Amino acid sequence: MTENPLGYPAEVWRLFRETPRAGRLESGSGVLSAEAGTAAGRLRLRLDCRIERGRVADSRFLAHGCPYTIAVGAWLAGWCLRRQQIELAALPITELRAMLEIPEDRAHCGLMAQDVLRAIAAQLT
Repeated sequence: MTENPLGYPAEVWRLFRETPRAGRLESGSGVLSAEAGTAAGRLRLRLDCRIERGRVADSRFLAHGCPYTIAVGAWLAGWCLRRQQIELAALPITELRAMLEIPEDRAHCGLMAQDVLRAIAAQLT
């Protein structure tokens, strides 16, 4: 199925269908993980990052929820590559929402990304 029956924005639909960087990193040295979610919507977002020389060398995500949630996970896992700790804590949430055309009623999907990254950054201190 390649059609977009519910009319999601093109980038959301692409990331939802392709799910780049989906999966988990093998736990071990330098791998940090964080998870966020919403109780009401039963949405979950997990991010694994491998840190090498102070930067994110690899990242993967797992998400459970609507296409926006999955697209946010894919976007986030790609965005954080090669970034330093200070950059992780400063996720440009407005850029994320604009890039994926996240509507106001789905803003919580983007906020989960912010929560996950802050939790990863906190583990680096």
